[in-house]
Amino acid sequence: MNTLFIQADEQQLLGAKVAKFAVEKHLNNKSSVDIKILNVSTMPIFLNLVGKTYLRNGRILTYTLDDLQAFTLSRIMPPELMGFRGRAVVIDPDVFFLADVNELFNMDMQGKAIACTRYHEKDMWESSLMLLDCAKLTHWKAKEILKKFVEKELDYLDIVRLRKETSILEIPRVWNSFDKITPETKVLHTTKRLTQPWKTGLPIDFTPSPMPKFFGIIPRELVHKLLGKYPTHYLPHPNKEVEEFFIALVRETYKAGQITEEEIRTAVEKRHVRADLFEIIVS
Repeated sequence: MNTLFIQADEQQLLGAKVAKFAVEKHLNNKSSVDIKILNVSTMPIFLNLVGKTYLRNGRILTYTLDDLQAFTLSRIMPPELMGFRGRAVVIDPDVFFLADVNELFNMDMQGKAIACTRYHEKDMWESSLMLLDCAKLTHWKAKEILKKFVEKELDYLDIVRLRKETSILEIPRVWNSFDKITPETKVLHTTKRLTQPWKTGLPIDFTPSPMPKFFGIIPRELVHKLLGKYPTHYLPHPNKEVEEFFIALVRETYKAGQITEEEIRTAVEKRHVRADLFEIIVS
């Protein structure tokens, strides 16, 4: 059976369940895909990373499970979890299918190990959605990779942008559509952390990427803070259609019994989702 893995952590668990429902909703054969949620907040291999430093594009940062994207390194785990056999799809918890995932599983990978969309920079890739030929990824052993990660032999971007991989098939953007829905869209990805539709109005709980410095010297963040332009809270999603799609999907997931009122209210209390989420979906 094909297996789809959804990355998550405690903050993103509700989103992961909505993503799971979206996959199931579009399956023509409901028993054709096994769906597993990878919650790094409960995995010893990631709990052991907490407090350790690592490199992200040359900057030294500290790993914490409190970050909005603490889950991202778990995307290397599916081949090993599959016993390096068969195919797997792995997605972020803010990735929502509008088509049958079996279309992706049945894709001709042309002998490549990985199929995904290209990142906007040369020789880097979007690993937020990947189709994996697990037998061709026997070097993806989580303990070994994370050991190199904390020893700073591997940069974070080496892993999440697949900078060390050579066997990759580029697939059409419709399989990882960034913050836009068109008639051709098969998978919607709400990519902008600042405008995640389930976080609107909450204080920011992720580590922002550094802004380019003015004249290469003056920190842009400092200037923006002085001018009151530096964001401290999540903003509404700029695409109203995406916002409405997400709210409707949460409502469907709730009505189908895949998430409960208690789960939503607990997530609200923990500030994992926007304060008005339950009221919106039942209105």
